[in-house]
Amino acid sequence: MDAGRESFDETAYVRDLVARIARECPRRQAASEDERRAHGIMAGELRRLGFEGTLEGFRWSDSLYANLLLHFGLGTAGSLVSGMSPIAGFALHALAGTSYFLDSTRRAFLLRRLFEFKPSQNLVVTLPASRGPDLRIVVLAHVDAAFTGLLFDPRTKLIQYTSPENLPPRLGFLGRTLAVPTYSQFALAGIDVLRMLLGPLTLPLVPLEALLSVPGLVAFLLNLQVVLKNEIVPGANDDLSGVAALALLARRLAPSRPGNVELVFVVTGAEEASMGGAQALVEAHHRDWDPRSTVALGLDGLAGGRLHYFVEGEVVRIPVPGWLERLLRRVASSDPRFSGVTPFEIPTGGTDVVPFLARGYDGVSLGCVDPSLATPRHYHMPSDTPENLDASEVLFAVDFAERLVRAIIRDRA
Repeated sequence: MDAGRESFDETAYVRDLVARIARECPRRQAASEDERRAHGIMAGELRRLGFEGTLEGFRWSDSLYANLLLHFGLGTAGSLVSGMSPIAGFALHALAGTSYFLDSTRRAFLLRRLFEFKPSQNLVVTLPASRGPDLRIVVLAHVDAAFTGLLFDPRTKLIQYTSPENLPPRLGFLGRTLAVPTYSQFALAGIDVLRMLLGPLTLPLVPLEALLSVPGLVAFLLNLQVVLKNEIVPGANDDLSGVAALALLARRLAPSRPGNVELVFVVTGAEEASMGGAQALVEAHHRDWDPRSTVALGLDGLAGGRLHYFVEGEVVRIPVPGWLERLLRRVASSDPRFSGVTPFEIPTGGTDVVPFLARGYDGVSLGCVDPSLATPRHYHMPSDTPENLDASEVLFAVDFAERLVRAIIRDRA
């Protein structure tokens, strides 16, 4: 295997593959023609490496930010009408809060259903076990690219200031940037109920009501700006780096996998529209992928900072499963190169592992973070280009991911 790796220039492979997809598929919005074209490129690329994939179609909305705009726009409207009609205010606040809470925790999709669900796809490569399997490892990376806007401009420092890493421990809950505007909707609905019951006696609550309305208004305005700007970034790091790493990981792991282990490599679609591809994947396979013997590993943004494993959850914190965190720490301590691989709580958004975690599977995602930004460098910015991608960081992440997968196999199979 080492000799084969020496004859295969992995650095050039990462650079060439990322540059090709970014060049030929420049606007890879979820459920778009460029996203489909990128999946076609990856199908041919994996076939060239000896892996036959299948495209599994699904339907999903094409913009996370339009969904957020709708939710917090309704919440803001509730605050505007509550003084005249507490019933209408309550209905809008309760609907906005309940719908996004259920959406973010993957329990139900309510207001999202008002958007057209468009066709997208996952590219799935399965290396089946010769017996069993006793263990299945699903590796995921997404081929679609993100919208950009003021929210992500490092000069505004909006994400940096709200990162859990930069907040006092007692205020850590504020670091889930969508938790505050979501939970504030329920508090506002409570004020609406009091207004219905007590009428003018609730006037002293008006300043509190105004304060609670601010997070939803800010969320509405920031997402409105993203929707109106309507610009898709090149997405070289987020997440063509993960897509290239997935192909390399398949090439490294395939020759020596045990007979009782099944490896599944999935290039997902619609991740930037709130993990649509991973959601569809879980729904399609939950009957034949036993959660007790299936582990998910996400590869998401493998350059532009220091490698970490992520603690997920947009509104509700989702910890890394205990056995898996212990294994991650053991792998990190197995080589001085990996000593800096530590947990990082994502302040906004999530990765393709979230639908797995919500369905009862174990899993974790790997990605890079610049500590001065609380995101990778060039995160969701037009500067996320192939020229700004450090292939050596991607290969470092592949080394850690390979070591982690082999450790999972030893531990669980």
